[in-house]
Amino acid sequence: MNVVPPASTLDVIIVNYNTRELLGAALRSLETSEVKPDVVWVVDNASVDGSSDMVEHDFPGVRLVRSDRNLGFALGNNLAFERSTADLILLLNSDAEVERDTIGALITALESDTRLGAVGPVLLSTSGSVQFEGGRRDPSILGEFSNITHLNRVYPDGRLGGYMMNDWDHLSTREVEVLSGACMLLRREALDGRLFLDDFFMYCEDVELCQRLRDAGWGLLYDASSRVLHHGGASSKQARLKMRWAGVVSMAQLLSLRRGALYALGYLAMVPFAWPLGMIVKRARLRGSPS
Repeated sequence: MNVVPPASTLDVIIVNYNTRELLGAALRSLETSEVKPDVVWVVDNASVDGSSDMVEHDFPGVRLVRSDRNLGFALGNNLAFERSTADLILLLNSDAEVERDTIGALITALESDTRLGAVGPVLLSTSGSVQFEGGRRDPSILGEFSNITHLNRVYPDGRLGGYMMNDWDHLSTREVEVLSGACMLLRREALDGRLFLDDFFMYCEDVELCQRLRDAGWGLLYDASSRVLHHGGASSKQARLKMRWAGVVSMAQLLSLRRGALYALGYLAMVPFAWPLGMIVKRARLRGSPS
């Protein structure tokens, strides 16, 4: 059984927004984990579905932080991070569930290499398929174009494989450029006192964090021996169109930060053309798939 090294302490941070049932499942999965966190933090972003009361009643050992407004993903995580003192921080989505050995495997991978600043698991959908968001390349206009238009799935082996790395099955362990914030184990030492940038509300904050870690010389490992069930998009489904646009805005913000305003404007100019093309490609693929 994998165990936390004696010198290491572990906190888990979960940000929740109206995902009461899924949040309960996530917390129950932590209770059955072979490695127990020292502290589990839940930041509730002014949910109206009884999430906070459920945590307070069913999980009295959890450190619950009630926000009076929706802070978003980045600020919500930052709120708990500022109160945490653990050596290791596990970010876990409210719609994600760890397996019994997931946390131990992630810690073993991180502690086995002092160059690593973060480790992420294989993300599995409810159907059992692998979510390629778990290990990605840095985003670019071409990568985003291929992703929005679904051409990365039509031509996965070439440059149109895109930032989702569709040319790789995501079933082997390797270092990557970007890990997913849905589940990411971080070394506090690597964070230098800062988790996410406050500028991001939702989406791309994990990409920026990974880029910042790499800039500081830390490696990022995608660990295929650890698995997490990720239902995906539970909060964003509550306002799908709004959240889709929020993703575009966050990506433009990230690209502007990393590559300059003109590059971000080029991305924004591409999106209106890519979306309808993506619908056409998706329909064509569905028609061509076996029934």
